[in-house]
Amino acid sequence: MTSGTPTNWPDQATDPALSLPPSRDFDGGLLRRIPYTLTRADALALLRLRKPWSLRARVGFALVCVAGGMLVALSPARIGRPEAALAGAALIAGAFVIRDLWRRWQAAQMVPIPRPAVFEEWTDCIAATQIDGTDEEYLSPELIGEVVLTPAHIFVHSHSTTLVIPTRALPDAPAMATQLRDLARGPYYFDAQD
Repeated sequence: MTSGTPTNWPDQATDPALSLPPSRDFDGGLLRRIPYTLTRADALALLRLRKPWSLRARVGFALVCVAGGMLVALSPARIGRPEAALAGAALIAGAFVIRDLWRRWQAAQMVPIPRPAVFEEWTDCIAATQIDGTDEEYLSPELIGEVVLTPAHIFVHSHSTTLVIPTRALPDAPAMATQLRDLARGPYYFDAQD
């Protein structure tokens, strides 16, 4: 025994208990686990979710509108010619088409092929598979931000990520969204209890 390691320690390569992936099931706090499949449509729904435009997006849209206006204004026969107005409108519509194609490409990068995911309710948090990876994101009540319910999804925002839970996986999506909103309001586990 020259290495100082006790001889009764299990070998990590051969002991089946040590070869399992880590799990939080040990504490018995898992209330419900709902498996589902994430698809490009789920990623696209996240990207299409209405949110404030960034400064870059607002400037880009303004530049497209200015270019469309200049096309109409600088047209040689702009008075009485609907073609110039149609060209300006086509330029602005083209910007929206390009934005949609860009979002579809981003969705394909986030979820290249449908993959398994899971939503879990724990006694002290919720967890779901990240849309842009295979890891689970655990959110305690104080980390849950806005909960958005759409006909096809529940989006749970936090400061670092957004969990995407398709309503097709849930038996009662409106009740789940209400439950998540109530959970986000507290009480928080780290607050002083009365």
